Amino acid sequence: MKGLFTFFSKRADTPIETRNYSKLYLTLSMLLFLGTMWAVVDEISTRRPWKETQEQYFVLSQQKWEEKLKESISGLDSATLTQVNGELKEAEEKLNSPEVVGLQKEVMTLEETLLDANRDYTFAKSRGDEAYYFWKKSIHEGKEDLGYKRQVQELTAQMANYNTRVEQLTARHDSLNKIVNGYRNAIKAVRSKVKDLYASIDLATSKIEKAKASSIQIRQVMMNNFDRSNFGIPKARIDRCQTCHLGWKDDLMEDVPQPYTMHPVPELLKIHNPEVFGCTPCHRGQGPGLTAGMAHGNEDRYWEWPLLKGKEVYASCNSCHTDQSYVKFADRFNKGKQILSEAGCFGCHEIKGFTDLAKIGPELNQLGAKTKAEWLFRWIRNPKDYNPHTRMPNFRFNDDQAGAIVAYLWSVSKDASYHLQHGISAGGNAAHGKELVETIGCKGCHVVGDDTRMRQERGFSYDVAPELTRAGSKLDPDWMFEWIKNPRQYRPTTRMPNLRLTDQEARDVVAYLVTLKDDRQFEQKKIALDNIDLIKRGDKLIREFGCSGCHTIKGMEKEGRVSVALSNIGRKRVDEIDFGDTKVLHNWDDWIFGKIQDARQYATDRIVSKMPVFAFSDSEIITLRTLLRGMTKEGAEEQYHQPFDKTLQAVETGRRVTQYYNCINCHKIEEIGGSIKATLDDEAMAPPYLFPEGSKVQEPWLHDFLKGPMPIRPWLKIRMPTFSLNDSEITTISKYFLALHKKDLELRDYRAFQPDQKYVSVGKKLFEDLQCLSCHYTGKIPEGKSFADLAPNLAMAKGRLKPDWILDWVADPQSIQPGTKMPQFYPDLKEPSPFSQDFGGDAKEQIKALRDYVLTVAKSK
Repeated sequence: MKGLFTFFSKRADTPIETRNYSKLYLTLSMLLFLGTMWAVVDEISTRRPWKETQEQYFVLSQQKWEEKLKESISGLDSATLTQVNGELKEAEEKLNSPEVVGLQKEVMTLEETLLDANRDYTFAKSRGDEAYYFWKKSIHEGKEDLGYKRQVQELTAQMANYNTRVEQLTARHDSLNKIVNGYRNAIKAVRSKVKDLYASIDLATSKIEKAKASSIQIRQVMMNNFDRSNFGIPKARIDRCQTCHLGWKDDLMEDVPQPYTMHPVPELLKIHNPEVFGCTPCHRGQGPGLTAGMAHGNEDRYWEWPLLKGKEVYASCNSCHTDQSYVKFADRFNKGKQILSEAGCFGCHEIKGFTDLAKIGPELNQLGAKTKAEWLFRWIRNPKDYNPHTRMPNFRFNDDQAGAIVAYLWSVSKDASYHLQHGISAGGNAAHGKELVETIGCKGCHVVGDDTRMRQERGFSYDVAPELTRAGSKLDPDWMFEWIKNPRQYRPTTRMPNLRLTDQEARDVVAYLVTLKDDRQFEQKKIALDNIDLIKRGDKLIREFGCSGCHTIKGMEKEGRVSVALSNIGRKRVDEIDFGDTKVLHNWDDWIFGKIQDARQYATDRIVSKMPVFAFSDSEIITLRTLLRGMTKEGAEEQYHQPFDKTLQAVETGRRVTQYYNCINCHKIEEIGGSIKATLDDEAMAPPYLFPEGSKVQEPWLHDFLKGPMPIRPWLKIRMPTFSLNDSEITTISKYFLALHKKDLELRDYRAFQPDQKYVSVGKKLFEDLQCLSCHYTGKIPEGKSFADLAPNLAMAKGRLKPDWILDWVADPQSIQPGTKMPQFYPDLKEPSPFSQDFGGDAKEQIKALRDYVLTVAKSK
């Protein structure tokens, strides 16, 4: 310390002019130099790993295309190449033959001669126009100049001669040129063959050159006015994901690891082009980031939108498709929407896109005619005990609470307008009833006994209609009879259809169902059903727990939702969540999972949880969680949304009606549904595919059919039931089917179409030659034929099918209904017909002839 003091004392004694700072400046300069170099290296290397990623991608791409090039070269058909090269040489020799060369020279000479002839004609016309002008001028001035008149006549004759010569030369030139072009086109055709043979080689070569020449650069997509700031001001979103993910559209990168791999759903990118739409709108993450940690949002603890991995990416669909229940290619999103809709979550929670749906539960105003108070008590105590696959959740009511609710509901049923007729269900045949239940279509909605094929085919742990395995212990037999005969007599708004059973058939079904009982013994709970205080308590409990969210209950028609809105549940922060006394990990994912699995686990002495306990499977909970993650108030600006136009509105409204009535359980519409086929021994006996209906059937026929279904394939045991749809619902379904084909509902007079008689006679002959009646029929069902090989009655075609659809169907049935047994008689409409020379063998005209004849077919005796 003393030495340092001495040093500074001496330095202080040294005049400033004589002090030496060279060592200090050298040291600082070296530090500055090293710091600068470190900054450069860090900027180029450490902070820009994407450069190395791009270099590796281009090397990998080059390797892949070189392998492809080798495959293409080895796969080149040398014999075909030799043949084509021979054809090319022969074509070139013909073009260069003395005869053709002479023709080419003559064509060139004719072109020069034509040029002179056209010039002579043009000059003559110019002089003629001049003479004509002065001749007409002299007439207007009153002194006709006959000299100009003679010039006009002479030049007109001269023009005619020149024009004749031009036409002759042109005709000769064109005829010779046509011959020469024939040889040239022959060479082009052969060269095209050579090009086709080398197409894969040329493609691989060009890709290799492109990979070699590709520059290392940031690839950025900017979406103007995509987001909004915290102050509501529109702002752009920057997306640089493709800086590293270069192989997203490269087919050869399908089996390589990230970040080089191809996008797993390339069809989706045709709708959401990443070069326009970016990646973060679906995958989230931090778009401007250029390292994996920053771009994926893992290294930035303050980034609120980390990367969505795996199928969690489907959460983002809700940002733009809130009002849609089905989005193509978005399986988890669609399944989540279906679970949420079928579970009735919207009954307690306000959810955007689910605000106008019908209640999922039955009306509870007339239970006294339907069941017993003892059964109702056990049901309210624990619905899963009676039916493990019911959608009804468990509220975990104690005995007193369940008794109070039963007392209230029983008091309501005393004022019911429905009066049950007793003793009307006796006399049924249980064996025949069982056969009816198993064949006419009951299993399209209901599971019975050990036959769980319908549930398994749907892929959900719950059923959309009551399981009938223990129906005999639940339902009054006389009520069952009246319910089966006419469900709307008991409940006017029910979705249960009328299967048009006879009285005896209904009694048979009842006789079978009453054999399906719960053999367990239960302690009988005595409930004071007339106790006013108990009834009042039941009223309070029902209101408190929101039972009217799923059920129509007298006196509670104006009750609102009892729980929080879920419009922004996906943005709920951990510090806003109460985990109670649980050991659940403190993050959004685990909290939501636990909430859906058993919300009561978060209850404490101070936190009352009224949310009931569902019995979803783990996979269903994860699916619902994905959907809930996408429920946020933030979203892209309207310009980036798919327009929810009239067509899309018609489709979505129709989807909701067909889902409400469970049409999709029996019929496949769009790409979902048709689960009932799993319960049939032969899928050919299943209800038809309904996607083509909008272009296939006439709207008046569809209206009449939905009002009162008539058999189209009468050999089927399964029945199209009567849903008692009103005109508005039928119109909605008609618009839905039409909108699937981009068509509007409008008045169309199909009777105005009259078959052309010149086509009908040819069509009849083709109809017989093609043996159409070997599958179809026009009267009685053919005997000795397998039902699976039969096709609809063609006598119904005139009043049922659209004329234009018949043309499309005959031309290519597989494109309309994949897997159909209808053969394609005309594989190539451009080729001559293989069946007949009528209409010059024109396949399209012959299909018209078939159509016109089919529309004249009458019902045979």
